[in-house]
Order: sequence, then structure tokens, then C-alpha cells
Amino acid sequence: MDIDLYLRVREREGRLYSDDTLARLPSIPNGHPLADEWRARFASASRLTRYLSRQPKPLHLLDLGCGNGWLSNLLAHPARRVLGMDRNRVELRQAARVFSSNPHLCFLEADIFSAPFSSGIFDVILLASVIQYFPDLPALLTLLKKYLKPNGEIHILDSPLYSESEAQAAKERTRNYYASLGFPQMADAYFHHKFSELKPFSPVILYSPRALALKRLLGKIASPFPWLVIQNSEGRTK
Repeated sequence: MDIDLYLRVREREGRLYSDDTLARLPSIPNGHPLADEWRARFASASRLTRYLSRQPKPLHLLDLGCGNGWLSNLLAHPARRVLGMDRNRVELRQAARVFSSNPHLCFLEADIFSAPFSSGIFDVILLASVIQYFPDLPALLTLLKKYLKPNGEIHILDSPLYSESEAQAAKERTRNYYASLGFPQMADAYFHHKFSELKPFSPVILYSPRALALKRLLGKIASPFPWLVIQNSEGRTK
């Protein structure tokens, strides 16, 4: 993906934040244009944090496609060492600057397909709002499983997944959206992955947005995207 194009799109969308705003994420003022999105992401991150807190030992996490690092920082504490990794140098440098006081967190600029990792080093690999930027999801997951320890897990969250019947309409919406921003070429770097692509990896669904409409009626903010875990070996989902 063209990182410069990606950054120009994020700037147009209002997703490039000041250091002060980044330091407070996922909390954001109610009047902010993306406030509802960030409340949903806060809910998603809270579910993930509770899940990880139940694991019985210190964890080594990879937050792949960490962007500005807000989630990496939120998760990093004495029981969880987090490596945030991205090819987006601009936001990665901001992350390293803003979150420099967190001793359980570090950042790496690298491409996962040429990353300097040994096999079996991570307990958890996070794919949070990032799978849509990888053209071949099965190839990515196959690679990531090599970097998992026995019983390690890949978590997919805050990203859309489609049924066979939904994918074409979603592609058209994406083309229209990026055209409306003035960056129609970005649609070629945004990929619409299907649930069927995950079938060989036997994912476990930890959260489903099926009850989203009810939660909205009740005034609650919930993620519109599923949360799935792919386990290496026998895993230990709870």
C-alpha cells in the first residue's frame, strides 16, 4: 500500500490526531466527529483487555498494524509486553514519542512479510482494524501462525468480514466513499475479506454484532464488527 496516500486519506477523514488527543485515546470528546466510532472501539478494547487479563501468565503481544499505537499502549503493562508494528512511519514515530513513558511497550517499523522474527515468540498477535489492508488474508494468517507460541492466539477485531452475498455491494460502497473524499485510488488498497476465507483456520467467535441493533435501541455503543480468535495448536479460549 502507498503509505503517503493512506496518510492523506486519514488526514481528510480527521484520523490524524494531535499528541494530546492521541494520549487520551480511546477517550474522545462527545462533540468530536468520530466520537461514536471511538466509543465502539473503547468497548471492543475493553472486551479484549478483560479477556487477556484472565490469561494465566505474562504475555508477549504483537499489535500488527498498530498505527498511532493507542491500543498497544492501552494493553501494555507488567503482565503484557507489547510490540507495536507498522509500515506507517509518521504515526509510528508519533506513537513512540507520545507513549515513551510506558516501559512495557516498544514499536518497530517493518513489513510483516520480511520481519526479523523467530518462530514461536508471541503469545498473542492482534489484527485490530487492519485486515482490510492485506490483499491475501489466508497467506497473512498462515505466516502469523508461525510466529505464535504453542497455544498462542491471533485475534481479529474492529474489521469488516463479509458473506459471499455482501462482498460486491461492500466494494461498491468503498469505491463511492473514497471517490467522495477525492481519493478514488484508495479503493484499490482496501480489501473486502469474507468469512469463508477463515474457515481453514477454525476461528472461534468471541463477539458477534448480531445484537447491535438492540444495543443501539438501549443507548449502548457496540462494535459493528466481529471479534474472532484463531488458536495455534489446542489453544485455551475462555
